[in-house]
Amino acid sequence: MAYHRGNAGSYERWASLVGDESYTFPNILRYFQKSCHFTPPDESKRQTPNATVRFDPGAFDASGGPLEVSYGSWVDKSYTWFERALAAIGLPINAAGFSSGSLNGTSWITATINPTSGERSSSESFFLQQSLKVDNIFVYTQTQATKILFNSTTAHGVNVSTRDLSYTITARKEVLLCAGVFHSPQLLMLSGIGPRSKLEEFSIPVISDLPGVGQNLQDQPIFRLSQGIDIPVRRQLLQQPEALEQYVLDATGPFSSLPGLLAFEKIPARLRGNFSQEALDTLSSLPADWPEVELMTSSTTAPDGSALASFSAALASPFSRGNITITSSDISDPPLIDLGWYTDPTGADAQVAVAAFKRLREAIATIPKITVGPELTPGLKVQTDEDILTYIRNTTVPLHHAGATCAMGRRNDTSAVIDAQARVYGVQNLRVVGVSALPFVPPGHPQSTVYMLAEKIAEDILMGR
Repeated sequence: MAYHRGNAGSYERWASLVGDESYTFPNILRYFQKSCHFTPPDESKRQTPNATVRFDPGAFDASGGPLEVSYGSWVDKSYTWFERALAAIGLPINAAGFSSGSLNGTSWITATINPTSGERSSSESFFLQQSLKVDNIFVYTQTQATKILFNSTTAHGVNVSTRDLSYTITARKEVLLCAGVFHSPQLLMLSGIGPRSKLEEFSIPVISDLPGVGQNLQDQPIFRLSQGIDIPVRRQLLQQPEALEQYVLDATGPFSSLPGLLAFEKIPARLRGNFSQEALDTLSSLPADWPEVELMTSSTTAPDGSALASFSAALASPFSRGNITITSSDISDPPLIDLGWYTDPTGADAQVAVAAFKRLREAIATIPKITVGPELTPGLKVQTDEDILTYIRNTTVPLHHAGATCAMGRRNDTSAVIDAQARVYGVQNLRVVGVSALPFVPPGHPQSTVYMLAEKIAEDILMGR
């Protein structure tokens, strides 16, 4: 639910890759603003003077909506210590916040939470439910798309299945594919759009030979360390009867808020000494304002109920790429997914990950007043770069930010699947929209970027582009 925007340099790179200046940050800001209704923090509810939020009001527009974007109405007191820890290692609060095109330092983060009710604001609860009030919108529930239909190379409908009933939905104008990072490329391939060799392997007639379908999969791996702390934390406070009362009566208290503190940075020079020249050259290809890592702090509890600090790091700009491919010609057979973590040939991802883990240790070492005992996970026995990397490889989990499997790009780019208006190459009347359509995953949490892209492509459609 974290809502923030990428750095300006990432959108400049996007515009360059697809050959369309309308994707630069100044040009797409209005699409970010259009989809969301921003509510400034209510300090009377937060009641935490040393967790004062700083942000740029100009990043939002009063006419935006319907997606609710707000700051938490309650603050876990442990996070005020976490803010100090991040500042102590050189990551102070970013005065503009993370929605103005800058991702460096620390910020209390906005989230898609309705501040009036304390409930999640999602594409279903706000966009879809609002749209259902219009007479010409119909939703087929419990329905699986099985194949996109073509007349020669022109999309004209979709085969679907509702429980055991199969039938066809016909399109008068266009088919819009928004099935996510894994199922969008799967459905394209099952419909005859993708790498020729893979389609022919399963006797699928080739409509458009696009080698990039299912390739370019980019995911942001995340790993963490944990440390005991001596301060009440959110998960403990949720057990108190007044917590539910606060939420029901005033949409505040621990039930109303998510962890709300993020930080971004490039790895400091003093930790880059062990980086290989190949890795340094790879990292130098990023724009100057593009962070390499995201540091996240959260509180939780151990099995015995004691409080824990959990400090995590994610690669904000992984160079490793995975892929997704089909295993048969049947939509009911799950696709084969390879996230490709830490496989970039230069070793940049692995080297940045080790340095990021050291930054987590540096941060938590600055708040001894609340820490209890030794590091719990992975434990201080893990010290060498080799041991740290082994721990990272064995414990990495997805941040669920995977994307770019139907990547946007120029026509002469063999890895591109769609053009700058999200139209699939080699066919007509078919577009792919969503996280799979991104040319790459921008730094941080991509939610806002996906909404922006949806607003932009919707305008293209309405304008006949």
